[in-house]
Amino acid sequence: MTWRDGVHLTGTPIWCDARRRRDVCFVSSADRVGRAGHHQLIGSPLTLALLGARGGGHLGVPLHRRFTLGTVRLELVASGRGPGAAALHVDHDGKRVLYAGAVRPLRGPRAGEAIEVAEVRTSHAVVVAAPYGAEHQRFPPLGDAIAQTLDWVRAQLATARRPVLFVDTALDGLEVAACLHAAGIALSGARAIRDLARRAGELAGTGVTIEEHSNPARAVRDRYPISGTAISSLASRSGELVITSPGREPRAVVWLDSDRGGLARALADRPFATALVSGRALEGRGTCDAAFAWANAADREQLLEWIEATSAREVFVTGAFAEAIAGVLGPRARIIGPPHQMTLFPREAAR
Repeated sequence: MTWRDGVHLTGTPIWCDARRRRDVCFVSSADRVGRAGHHQLIGSPLTLALLGARGGGHLGVPLHRRFTLGTVRLELVASGRGPGAAALHVDHDGKRVLYAGAVRPLRGPRAGEAIEVAEVRTSHAVVVAAPYGAEHQRFPPLGDAIAQTLDWVRAQLATARRPVLFVDTALDGLEVAACLHAAGIALSGARAIRDLARRAGELAGTGVTIEEHSNPARAVRDRYPISGTAISSLASRSGELVITSPGREPRAVVWLDSDRGGLARALADRPFATALVSGRALEGRGTCDAAFAWANAADREQLLEWIEATSAREVFVTGAFAEAIAGVLGPRARIIGPPHQMTLFPREAAR
């Protein structure tokens, strides 16, 4: 395995979440590859739709449908990071690798149809991100965070104030919006979040082309219906998820925390209250009126439990708290990222 602005699975043509253009790149979630312009993307149908990646030989693969690239056997499983997010399970020459990116396992009762949670596959090696990992970081059950957020939103609307929910990314905003929509709450939001909702809506209820390569010279195309919680949550029984631009009508507002200036222009003189909806809420509410620890990834305890469930003898960790997680795991764990280069399966481990 090598790292060069992304993870390369040595011996295969596959890169994972690469930030520079590659011939074949698996993308774990819609906020991971930016505008890298990869020749061929592999991801869930929803992730590719959110990226606007249509045609061009991209592989939109439903979860749990096994497929091949040459001699490499692959399967996508839910990672829980957000709408459409997935981990890639790779079986190459009898060695199994799980590239996961960020994961969000389940704690407490299931948080509803709008939320996918991380699955596990037994693997020889796992690559996982640790955006959280400090000892004091312990997230409440996601269902509790969602319920508290909904209660606060309804309370603000009852006083004719617009509840503004600040999120970290547009993908987080889409998940928050889907949950509010399922609860019957009218929505407005930032343009980036509206764009994702529109792309998800275009995908819902349609088919998607899967290109399954059993060998480099042959491609078999089939059409599979899009179903499952990741899609159905975006078009609930009450109708298609609609997010408008902020207007005179009081609505819940889902907005990017990085664009508070844009919010001020959008709302003008209309009364509003603000809440931080993020894993960062564990550190306080900052200048917001409220804060809800709606995390998009595992905390320290959840991540360590998930890693142990994979039975991996090699663990590669990236992200802000990679050092903290690797320190707990001991010699079998390594921090991955520039300028590190490592052998995925050392000879002594393979014997």
